[in-house]
Amino acid sequence: MKKLGYFFFALIFNISRLFPVKEKKVILFNGHNHGLNGNLKEIKDGIERRSDAYFFILLAKHDRNGNGIGAKIVALFRFFFVFPYHMATAAYIFLNDNFLPFGYCIPSKKTKIIQLWHGAGAFKKFGLSVETDEKIRHQVEKANTRVTHLFVTSKQVVPIYEEAFAIPKERIYATGIPIMDVYDREKTKQECIQNFYAVYPNLKGKKLLLYTPTFRKTDQENQDIMKHFPVERLKETLGKDWVIGIKMHPKYPADNIPEDEFCLNLTGYPQIIDLFFTSDILVTDYSSTVVEYALLGKPIIMYAYDLQEYDRGFYFEYESKVPGIVAKTEEELLQAITGAGKEDSKIEAFVQMEYGRADVYDTNDAETVEAAEWYMDEQNNEDHEKQSAYDDIADGCTERILDCLAICKEETH
Repeated sequence: MKKLGYFFFALIFNISRLFPVKEKKVILFNGHNHGLNGNLKEIKDGIERRSDAYFFILLAKHDRNGNGIGAKIVALFRFFFVFPYHMATAAYIFLNDNFLPFGYCIPSKKTKIIQLWHGAGAFKKFGLSVETDEKIRHQVEKANTRVTHLFVTSKQVVPIYEEAFAIPKERIYATGIPIMDVYDREKTKQECIQNFYAVYPNLKGKKLLLYTPTFRKTDQENQDIMKHFPVERLKETLGKDWVIGIKMHPKYPADNIPEDEFCLNLTGYPQIIDLFFTSDILVTDYSSTVVEYALLGKPIIMYAYDLQEYDRGFYFEYESKVPGIVAKTEEELLQAITGAGKEDSKIEAFVQMEYGRADVYDTNDAETVEAAEWYMDEQNNEDHEKQSAYDDIADGCTERILDCLAICKEETH
């Protein structure tokens, strides 16, 4: 049924190719959650800083869902008729997730399709690194042949993204990703904190423990996540000066989160960056949220109660490389939170591994190590044209990406 939907989307897309590509038309497609956030928001803001000539259309996979039969029909019409027309006539399409209908679309050579992904760096294995269904692998590989640019945090993760997306390294650019710029802007940090307190004014003066578990393989395992998280014991341990905010993976929300003045369900909160800046401690497990949070230098606790059973795997040895204390039981979790100390050396090493030099990179996969070393040699020993264009730019990741894509270049250079 899904494949039929892909075919129909592509049919309308390919028919819409009869219309000309509009040079200033930019599609921001959120395939991960909903709304304008993360990398997509930073890209939009960056283009608008350079020029007011571009116009944007925000599309989201969730837009095909509607409440009620009428709304559902309208949503499906938009997804299968309006979306493909706009994509087929856009000069730039920015994605934050795989978009499988592209496997059957024939985009114009004038259209750049840019994958920004929704996670930073490389932590738990994802994409084709873990996909075993050959039909899905084929669909992902076919769709990603349309991607013209994939932007990543650093040179050493290029081989990992090459494997996870089946995109050749020649189309992968180690510029950093747009969301990284936010961590260097104090004004933006304060705005994020103010945004949070505008929604939760009663939490001013409280400390926030943020819990961001990732999804598990089965529905039952996803529901069991909260059974392993001792909210009542944390309430006793932390006292009245603290609150807990729980943000589940957007695709796998839980319905058993105990909500009261001490425990908040933040799964639907649209801007996770607000939560990062406002919170005092992060508790997570295998979520890629840890890759961004490590940039803040705040305490991180890795609550890995099912580490032995977790089936996705990692790109490096988990316990020695994660940027915080590893707790495998409720007791260890409570002890770690009570101590609430930072493991600065682990955080610094983790940040270097995800964003910095290749000589601190480590993995269990010998082939990946060899590929990383080969790639770094190529970057260091050759005049790599696509890198040299922005090696000396100090204006942030978003600016490097826009320069690489030649967006608004005529206005700024």
